[in-house]
Amino acid sequence: MAKKSKRSKTPKIKSTISTSGKNTPVGKWLPWLLGLLAFILYANTLGHQYALDDASVITENFLVKRGLAGWPEIFTTHYRFGYWNSTGTLYRPVSLAIFALIWQISPDNPLLYHLVNVLFFAATMVVLFKTLRAFWPPLHPYIIGAVTLIFLTHPVHVETVANIKSLDEILGLFFGLLALQFYLKYFKNAANKSLITSVIFYALALFSKENTITFLAVFPLVGYYYSSDKNRNWIVSCLAFLVPAILFLGCRYLVLETQSIENISPLDNLLVATSGPVEWYATAFLLIGKYMWTLLFPLELGSDFGYSQIPATSFGNIKVLLSLAVILGLMVLGIFGLIKRNKAAFGIIFFAITFSIYSNLIIKIGSSYGERFLYIPSLGYAIALVMGLYYFCNKKWTDGNEKEKTSQKKIDFKKYGVLFAVTGLLGLFYAGQTVTRNAAWYDSYTLYKTDITTAPNSAKLNYHLGLEEVKQALKGKDKNRNLQHQKAAFTHFRRAIELYPTYGDAYGQLGLAYYRQKQYKEALKNYNTALQYDSKDAKIYSNMGVIYFENGDLKKAEEVYLMAVKLDPRYIDARRNLGSVYAQTKRFDLAITQFSKGLEYDPKNAVLYLYLGYAYRDKGDNNQAKKHLEKAYQLDPSLRR
Repeated sequence: MAKKSKRSKTPKIKSTISTSGKNTPVGKWLPWLLGLLAFILYANTLGHQYALDDASVITENFLVKRGLAGWPEIFTTHYRFGYWNSTGTLYRPVSLAIFALIWQISPDNPLLYHLVNVLFFAATMVVLFKTLRAFWPPLHPYIIGAVTLIFLTHPVHVETVANIKSLDEILGLFFGLLALQFYLKYFKNAANKSLITSVIFYALALFSKENTITFLAVFPLVGYYYSSDKNRNWIVSCLAFLVPAILFLGCRYLVLETQSIENISPLDNLLVATSGPVEWYATAFLLIGKYMWTLLFPLELGSDFGYSQIPATSFGNIKVLLSLAVILGLMVLGIFGLIKRNKAAFGIIFFAITFSIYSNLIIKIGSSYGERFLYIPSLGYAIALVMGLYYFCNKKWTDGNEKEKTSQKKIDFKKYGVLFAVTGLLGLFYAGQTVTRNAAWYDSYTLYKTDITTAPNSAKLNYHLGLEEVKQALKGKDKNRNLQHQKAAFTHFRRAIELYPTYGDAYGQLGLAYYRQKQYKEALKNYNTALQYDSKDAKIYSNMGVIYFENGDLKKAEEVYLMAVKLDPRYIDARRNLGSVYAQTKRFDLAITQFSKGLEYDPKNAVLYLYLGYAYRDKGDNNQAKKHLEKAYQLDPSLRR
């Protein structure tokens, strides 16, 4: 008699779900078709430029611009360390590392960044389909495909896919789904390597985006749904995911200079402007209602609905009461369905778990509203919607013990006609909205210009549109058109101040706009007002220095430039300007120090090399002068005179 092969002693977790019909042909090609559809849907973003906060993580991030050489610091510093000289509360090294790798391959190439976003999104659709198939194998692939279709076409994801920076969101779900997929494999074969692989993918999800910490509640939810009542080994297996969570939180604690979000501005989170807890929670529920409405009817999308587009409110607001009623209703359905392992209820609970961190009900976060926050939670919406229609077509709310028949190669389209009709029409509507919305994300100017129509009372949106109007004026060649952009910039800066009277940044930009018109008195007046509201704004001091320098007051210019460098040692413009003051006053060693310090943060800055060469030349060191001047000409041939 042949010896029986030894098997792992790890007990199998018995599933209540039949796996018949799992390997039907349609189940093999459909996920790839959906992935292709996802790519096609966002193909019109491949020609886009940088937008919104892409500058903070790519084009103005000195660590990312170092390429692979920046990786060590990327993994040991906070998210925006390479962009600003202040404390940070975010730690997302994986997406930054990928951005640095792309910069290494092809510097300053938005096409490649957008391509990576779209490819990862398309790959996520393939993984999503396969994960749901592994989770609910009896369901026909077309029903799983309907869930995936609703998710992939939803226009609320445009902010995530079209905005390069939001690769962190895409990676979080991508790795999170892979973790779930291998977790389900562990259920099936009880192989420890599947669990270990799942844990590794979950670690990657956490280091991509911290909101995936909510998956610590998703894993047991999946285990509960997948296993039988008599077998609760899944409870023990869920403990394995504490390992990457503790690792991530430990690294985050060591890296970040502060663990809490302090001094949040109402411009970022409008709830900060509420008068107390009652108004805070009432407004928070209003915002949750807006999120849910946007999922159902994504007609008014925008990059910012902050202060004061959505005013603080009370529980007397009918919209707040309606939001509360819907939330309570969904909670009842979710809890009731959870007991019966209802699939629509799974979607409701998944949404509640993954959205909880953004609700501002449990913890205070640095933002009050963002469509990107719906990226992962909207999967719960897609599941709840499609599975609700599935139960409607079956004329039952629970699965019971009856074996599902939709696992066969053929599906009763007549029976599920309502499901496919609704999801098909919604998919077409969502896809059309997505393609249209993609166009708004071409660059920051088109984005803000588009969104100001839906959020005209957003102080922050007015401010940023003002910035973009200035850029349009500076790069334009038509004088009349440039004048129009300048006037528009003044209008939006003043509107931002009208909406938020203590808006220091807006006063600073208004001062800069006056400077460009050579109205120095008005410029200094606005700069000083800006400093009243933010005395640590290094850019204001540097801009003031320019006026003093041009008016020949080198002593005053040196004073404010020193203040700028003190506040932000990595502020290259301030160091260049301070170096110029030193060079003008023949303190060449000090000038050389400032120019050299600037090059530490921007090693390919041709102007700094040029000034450094001049400083060495005027000092009398011709060898060093020649070396640095040649480097400047190499980086920018137009500097050669």
